[in-house]
Amino acid sequence: MKTLAIELSSAAAGVAVATEGKITALCRFEAPRGRGAEVFSVLAGMRSAWQGAERVAVGIGPGSYNGLRVACALAGSWQMALGVELVAAPSCCLLDVAETAYFAAGDARGGRIWSARVEQRGLGGEIVLLTPDQFRRQAEAADLPVYRVGDLPGFASLPAAGPEAGVLALLAPRLVPVDPLRFGPIYLKPPHITPPRPVRP
Repeated sequence: MKTLAIELSSAAAGVAVATEGKITALCRFEAPRGRGAEVFSVLAGMRSAWQGAERVAVGIGPGSYNGLRVACALAGSWQMALGVELVAAPSCCLLDVAETAYFAAGDARGGRIWSARVEQRGLGGEIVLLTPDQFRRQAEAADLPVYRVGDLPGFASLPAAGPEAGVLALLAPRLVPVDPLRFGPIYLKPPHITPPRPVRP
């Protein structure tokens, strides 16, 4: 089986192709917040590698709102247009680390930190939102390694690790196909939207 994997939840984005359990193509690229569209040029350059893919896999966050929306819309459209299987996994379960169990954490903005326990590439409970003090206590008491995804103000000493498209591509055969009309990004809180200014008469 050939799988195309798309992971856009962080600034260190990536696209990977795996065939019969081996990575056959991998492209990592910078996708700062709001620049998830970069993936289209990456996919165009990798066309010969992903052609004939039977499954598309997507990382669904938590992470960048824009990157996640682009990734999910792209994967869902791909499934509906080509009839390939669609699978999804939380991005925090895709860190490129050696441990099979760990905590992942990232900046949820608004003075909050998201934290997730990961076991065997799956969630070991709910993803929670914590204050910096709550997260500090959790990290100090943790019985597993704690990794930060991206910049995490106040916790720069934690080892950094990011979601990897290659990890997702290799994990994809174990995932159950999802309904493209019923899946979407993991949103931990409503997106921040600046309302338009009132029009003066």
